[in-house]
Amino acid sequence: MMRNVVVIHLEKRRDKDDVAASEKNEKEEKYYCSVCGREISKEEYEAYDGMCWECWDDQLTEESETMFEDLM
Repeated sequence: MMRNVVVIHLEKRRDKDDVAASEKNEKEEKYYCSVCGREISKEEYEAYDGMCWECWDDQLTEESETMFEDLM
């Protein structure tokens, strides 16, 4: 005998105060480069593995030089 099962997910509706508080917290979040400590944007933090663009580029250059030295 087969039974039909219905699953209902209930979510708490967020009121305007909850939305405003979460937006405020998001704006207050600060991100810092893991190498030099400079404050960076959230987008830069996520795009460059927690580093500023300059430190990320330096690391990539060093890795490339090491990789090519091994091949020669």
